Amino acid sequence: MRKKLWALHSWIGLYTGLFIGIVSITGALAVFKFEIDEMLRPDLFFVTPKELPKNINKGINKVLDKYPENNGYRINVPKSEDRTWKVTVFLDDPNSPAKITQEVYLNPYTNTIIGERNMYRSFSFFIRNIHVRLFEGLYGRQWVGFFGILLTISLIISIFLYFDFTKKQRFGQVRSKNNRVKYADLHKFIGLATIVIQLIIAITGTWLGFQPKLEKPMLGHRPGKFIPQEFPIDKTIDQTKTIDYLSVLQATKQNFPDMIPDMISPSKDGSNSVIVFGDIPNMPFERHTNFVVLDKDDYHLLKKFDIRESGIGGHLYYMQEALHFGDFGGIVLKVVYCLMGLICGFLCISGFFIYFKRTEKKRIKRYPLLTTSNIIWGFTITSLLWFVSIGVSSVTLGAIYPTTYFTTPLFYGLIIVYFIYILIRRIKNKSKGTPSNKVKHQIKVTH
Repeated sequence: MRKKLWALHSWIGLYTGLFIGIVSITGALAVFKFEIDEMLRPDLFFVTPKELPKNINKGINKVLDKYPENNGYRINVPKSEDRTWKVTVFLDDPNSPAKITQEVYLNPYTNTIIGERNMYRSFSFFIRNIHVRLFEGLYGRQWVGFFGILLTISLIISIFLYFDFTKKQRFGQVRSKNNRVKYADLHKFIGLATIVIQLIIAITGTWLGFQPKLEKPMLGHRPGKFIPQEFPIDKTIDQTKTIDYLSVLQATKQNFPDMIPDMISPSKDGSNSVIVFGDIPNMPFERHTNFVVLDKDDYHLLKKFDIRESGIGGHLYYMQEALHFGDFGGIVLKVVYCLMGLICGFLCISGFFIYFKRTEKKRIKRYPLLTTSNIIWGFTITSLLWFVSIGVSSVTLGAIYPTTYFTTPLFYGLIIVYFIYILIRRIKNKSKGTPSNKVKHQIKVTH
């Protein structure tokens, strides 16, 4: 049984470690995607505070007048005096079937538009897209969920394998006999030391990957979701109706004083409502979980969702994203989660190193250039070039171009090439009279 567990752990790492490593390292970046975005574009996010802000209604209406053919919009409310307001407008793209999500930034002290951009060309969206779906446009999110399942299995197996290993060798004692042994010990001890958080990230990542496909058949809809039952006005009138956003925020404060408002989302379906999403500080739930629904005419309360009152089902559902990214406990917790992503990436790379170092002598007899060092450096440089090229094309042309014309074809192309390679090997083995199961013995157990 132990040998079978070793083999399964090794095979998962060898054949999916590349993808798990990419998802892990980009996840480390995704933890700080908002901070990175603000660092790269401070001109969009920050303003110099003045004594009295202007009536923000005029600034928001100025944006809506600029884009009268919008398909809806939402407004992000600043949390401090030196921040801009953001109006996100949803538009059709006249040049392609894709949609445009235009982010327009307002100076609340002058009501002027200080900048705007297509969200799909932002660096933060690039980071999110590569982590959540590997820039694969068809089933990328489900592929990431599948890799989450394999990572979870691999981590659980490692508990049984490596805790038994610590009975023979003191925990934390790293042997320096050679690089293979040293990295094997580091792989084991670092993996064991971080196993709990790694499991939390892997399990929640699995659910988030399959959530779009499983949520409706399993739950119907997310807990507390507002589903309007009445549609008293025409959709066109609803979408263009004038709103006093300051009154909306005032009514929100009266009805839900513990919630810090973050996003205002007016209706466009004829329900004559406006939803204000927000957060309760220091609670382990995903952003925009709490909300109030107000009537557009007099801003009286139609519905309120307080996560604290949602019961165990709501708590479990809305914990998943927060526990996956660690964005509920301040900068310290974010740093911890970032380190966990980097550590998982290290575990994948060190696993590769251990395997290739173990098989190096036999390999370089046939292929002298395929030393372990050359393979690891080749993988690292290729991954960086891929990351940079996808990033540049994403922020300049938009995410749809690299997804459609490069990453998705490449992803499935590599899978097809791999299966062709396996098929050819099986045919060769049969022609030589070599049992195919001998391949399994190429992965040896490292003690």
